[in-house]
Amino acid sequence: MSAWLATRLVLVVGMVLTRSYCDPQFYRYAGDLSVGRWPYHPVQVEYPPVAMFLILLPAVALLPFSGIAPRPDPALTGVVQPIPPPDPVRYGAYGMAFAAEMLILDAFTLWLVKRAAARFVPWDIGGLRTGLLYILLGFISGALLQKFDLAVGAVCLLGVYALAQNRTRLAWSAIAIATLIKGFPLLVLVIFTGYQLSRALPAPWIEAARQRWRALLAGVVAFAAVVAVWTAPVVVVAGWSSLWSALLYHAARGVEIESLYANVVALAHWVFGLPARTGFSPSDFSRVVHSPLDTWIDGATTVVAAVLLLLVLGIIARGFSRAADQRGARSSEAQLVATSVAAILLAFMLAFRALPAHYLLAVLPVGVIIRLQRPCLQRIWVLSLFGVELFGLVVIASWHALVSLQPWAIVFLTLRNLAWLGAFVALIIALWQWQRGEQIHRLEPLDSNV
Repeated sequence: MSAWLATRLVLVVGMVLTRSYCDPQFYRYAGDLSVGRWPYHPVQVEYPPVAMFLILLPAVALLPFSGIAPRPDPALTGVVQPIPPPDPVRYGAYGMAFAAEMLILDAFTLWLVKRAAARFVPWDIGGLRTGLLYILLGFISGALLQKFDLAVGAVCLLGVYALAQNRTRLAWSAIAIATLIKGFPLLVLVIFTGYQLSRALPAPWIEAARQRWRALLAGVVAFAAVVAVWTAPVVVVAGWSSLWSALLYHAARGVEIESLYANVVALAHWVFGLPARTGFSPSDFSRVVHSPLDTWIDGATTVVAAVLLLLVLGIIARGFSRAADQRGARSSEAQLVATSVAAILLAFMLAFRALPAHYLLAVLPVGVIIRLQRPCLQRIWVLSLFGVELFGLVVIASWHALVSLQPWAIVFLTLRNLAWLGAFVALIIALWQWQRGEQIHRLEPLDSNV
């Protein structure tokens, strides 16, 4: 607990001193709410309902205090870059309130990480070492207090933990919440379905479905109920179109500068002289890359995502089938589910048009409890997580050079994205080689350094 308090205090002090508060887009939504402009109608938003709840809850807490409550700010019209600083008092108050919300979520996540590790990492008594790993990676991320991606990771871990405890309704409800924050965690339900079916294997898949249909139905009902509770008010007030627009907004966004696609364009610009430039997207305050490859990328993103997801799902299905040859320990089963969940989330992120380092927070809570069966793969996995965060900090520090497509800044972006790929490849190889009943290796050198 002392390590958590010390590192989080440093984050808070650094945020206040540098005024590195949360995403200005969040404050813009908060300002609209303060004058009665509600999300979805009349304000079009880019996030699902639970995400908007997380964004607006700090604003609601500040509304009774007129001197510091959020207000619409002319600086956030979004037509120029860099964005002029909003009102320092109001924006600062909202940013600190948002950070307090994330700290509460962070403390809950740490508790959940330690609880899950104590049960599913046999040699980590009390989850102490896994908790320290989470604290360190959360600290290095640098975005813990400014973004809400950790909420996705926390509820995904809750889902994995509940599933391993045979609490199907809670597991599927947790993924429903994750889906209502970011959308793409919906893919995790495929993993949960595979887990339920695998418990009836090596029977044929159809027979397995017959044996496990009650558990699957309970999960589906729980998921649908949670989604209905959160989306029904939006549909009643704003209609299906506003909700649908929020869910599909990111499918039409530009190619952001940190994505793998933009990285390829930047390398081609540097090495082969491909014409390229960066632009500013006022709708979401993001930096995008433009080049003659834009048309190709627009068509390729969907194909790449589909191919990558199908490939990963096929490998995961193979892992479940191979693991079903003999009944293993509960910790081994939970490790298989956690590894599969992290792999499917990373597959989507890598194929997406945006890949900021803070996306790792959506995987981190599940990622730190993963113990792969091969020591070398475990080391690659953990070192890749550190690589994404450390090189991610360098990318942020060299942001203006990257926007200018300076070669040295492109090198650091490439190293960061190679770390993303390294983490993903480690999981895929581990799933391909997975054997139930095989002991999960304890990595003494790695653990002792945490």
